[in-house]
This record gives sequence, C-alpha cells and structure tokens, in this order.
Amino acid sequence: MRTKRSLLGAVGTMTLVLASVLASGTAQAASSAASAVAPTISPAADSRLVPAGSHITCDTGNFCAGVWDPTVNQWRVFFLYHCNRYHLSNWQGTGEVVNSQTDNAQATTYGQNGNVIQTFPVSTDAPDVDWDPVWSIRNC
Repeated sequence: MRTKRSLLGAVGTMTLVLASVLASGTAQAASSAASAVAPTISPAADSRLVPAGSHITCDTGNFCAGVWDPTVNQWRVFFLYHCNRYHLSNWQGTGEVVNSQTDNAQATTYGQNGNVIQTFPVSTDAPDVDWDPVWSIRNC
C-alpha cells in the first residue's frame, strides 16, 4: 500500500510540475506578443498602414519611409513633408523609402552618433533600408 501512495504522489507532483511549465510557457508567449511596440517618429508625422506584400506609394513633396509595425502586422508608412530632423523609436528590420520631394531635396539617415548612414536623392525607386542602425532622418 505504501508503494502505491508513493507512486501516486510522484505522478501527482509530475502533473503539477508539467502544468506549471506549460502555463509559464503560454504566459511568456502571450507576454512577448503583448510587448510588441509600434514604431514612432518625433516630431510627429502623418502615417498610413499598408498591408504586408504591398509597396509604399509617396505623394509629391514627401519623403516616405516604411517600417514594419508588429502591433498590427502591417507596414507603417510615415510621410515626412516638413523639412526637419525626425528621430525614430522602435524602427527595426528592413523597410523601404521613396523620395518624392521637390527641388531635388535629398534625404539622409543618421546613426546614433550623428554619422551619415545613407542619402536618398529624389527618385521613384523604393530601395530597401536597414532601420536597425538608423536613429534619425533629415528629409531635406
């Protein structure tokens, strides 16, 4: 009888341990999904969501920058119209840009220390951009 109780106790303990591990894993997965943060820009600029698989379009006069927004699983395209230095938050991965500005205005991306990373002349091309090292954009 004593052996049966020990065996039942061990099975019960293992069941509790497995349930705890599974609950912890589910909570961590939910926490990761909930911890996704939308990319932002300062000063604020107009933005639009574009479905995955689509390319960005850019109205004349704008420098447009597309970045993946994990909170909605779509591209978020920022329309930088006013000449400014825009500071980026939570921009990660690869995106695209289109420079549709007038007067041949070039846009420039900068790193953490203010170093120039890349410049974009006026063009209808939409080159891919690695946003990971970019901390700011000057659109003019």
